[in-house]
Amino acid sequence: MSTTLALTGALLIDGTGSAPVEQATVIVDGDRIAAAGVGIAVPKGATVIDLTGKTLLPGLIDAHVHLGGLGFQAVPSFGGRKATEDYARPRLDAVRHGVTTQRSLGDFLTDSLTVRDAIEKGALPGARIVTSGPSFQVKGGHPNGTVWGNDPASRAEGARLPESPADAQRMVTELADAGVDLIKIIISDNEFMQPPQPELKMDWAVTEAIVEAAHQHALRVAAHAENVTDALKAVRAGVDDIEHLVMREPDLSDTSAFEELFSLMADRGTFLVPTMVAHQRVGEETDPTTLSYGNTLVKQAFDAGVRLGVGSDAHSPGLHGWKLYHELVMFVRDQGIDALTTLTAATGGNAELLGIDERLGTVTVGKIADLLVVDGNPLQDITAIGKVDRVLLGGRVATN
Repeated sequence: MSTTLALTGALLIDGTGSAPVEQATVIVDGDRIAAAGVGIAVPKGATVIDLTGKTLLPGLIDAHVHLGGLGFQAVPSFGGRKATEDYARPRLDAVRHGVTTQRSLGDFLTDSLTVRDAIEKGALPGARIVTSGPSFQVKGGHPNGTVWGNDPASRAEGARLPESPADAQRMVTELADAGVDLIKIIISDNEFMQPPQPELKMDWAVTEAIVEAAHQHALRVAAHAENVTDALKAVRAGVDDIEHLVMREPDLSDTSAFEELFSLMADRGTFLVPTMVAHQRVGEETDPTTLSYGNTLVKQAFDAGVRLGVGSDAHSPGLHGWKLYHELVMFVRDQGIDALTTLTAATGGNAELLGIDERLGTVTVGKIADLLVVDGNPLQDITAIGKVDRVLLGGRVATN
């Protein structure tokens, strides 16, 4: 069977932000993109796939997931490889929805690294993984004291609980030596499912030590933040991206603090991954609580020049890929951000955020051929991004 594919006749959205190309041809040689554009000759012996009426773009990247979530009703609600059959549903469901890479922002260390490497080697099928391993938390805080229900195994494998800057530096070094791709910090008032407990928030000296140590190891830092004050402090401390920003409805009678935050993030190149569908569950088309405050702030950040990442916070079986689709729809329909910008953010932009843009994220020569084909034109109707025709991982059809 030929290892060369010629994908012809599609509308090409290449993930760079460039204008779409009609009647494009993309040549895939082995696992790499060999050519892309108009008027490209089909190599002799290539397998030709006619994509007339379809759109071809890079595989989607979800910048915020948790692979080990077992559902809020499960006891425990969080686990690793044994509890999830090597994270089978997250990695396979993602591909069915056109997601070819997921960034895990809080999972069991050894398990997430092992599955990540097995996928890269072709020993396991599914979306690629970029992982922080465990996240830095406060004992009794979120999520170990909230959604995990103080489960000791989850806390041991999925959390790091530094009590001093020295602890933080040592733990970051241990994670770097283990091979994590980035560092995740939880900055929380611990208000999930209970009254707020701001006394459980991580000491800022510890947070700053984590960021400094991570950058010394050339690791990016993602920070879970729930309010503008904490987000502003985190950006000043040097984190590379803010996750969520708000998880409960804020007081928007005075938006000057958000204006200051977004100005600083734009100046520093700090990404915002708003996860507007964080609370959405299967069967819910939208989450009205998220919508009521998500619109104003995400659009305000975008208009201020903040780089937007696209992440779903998928954390339970059945949510991976499905939630990212809804996040993309919300970007366009509810934020008023155009579809080309949105799809670029979810592909080439997210690849930059994850630090994988040298090999993934765009349909350009030399990149790995992780590709998504959908029926219709998502630039005209963003819901077409959910009409998956086929997905290629490393040049091989993973689903169709």
